[in-house]
Amino acid sequence: MSSIATGDDKKAMGDRLARVRAISGLNQADFAGRIGIHPRAYANYERGERELPATVVKAVAEELKVDPLWLLSGPGSEPVLCGARRLDLDLLEKIMALIDGWLLKNRRSLVPVKKARVIRLAYEHCIGRGQVDAGYLQEMISLAA
Repeated sequence: MSSIATGDDKKAMGDRLARVRAISGLNQADFAGRIGIHPRAYANYERGERELPATVVKAVAEELKVDPLWLLSGPGSEPVLCGARRLDLDLLEKIMALIDGWLLKNRRSLVPVKKARVIRLAYEHCIGRGQVDAGYLQEMISLAA
């Protein structure tokens, strides 16, 4: 089976998984039991030898209330709890202004559902970088409009 994650990605996910386990106070075997997997499989994930399957990410999110996006991609070493992420309203405002400006300048429009989806995708792209990537967003909008 092929892997989407690189070795570094798997190691980082394993480190975050280990941090969640450490905070829970459980050993590897007990933690594996809590999320419903075999201890040997869990150890492979924690060491970064195997990519985390969706079932494990889902179980950690449900059992320990850890944000699945944080588990997969961070940032940071401290777990983010489900629902704890806050919107960067300044970034969101910049993205929306860029989208509206592009649509107006190019005399294009998007139906509300499609516009909302573009805003969401743009926000998710930019929040990981901490800034607006105007070139990328303009290309994204041009494909959608």
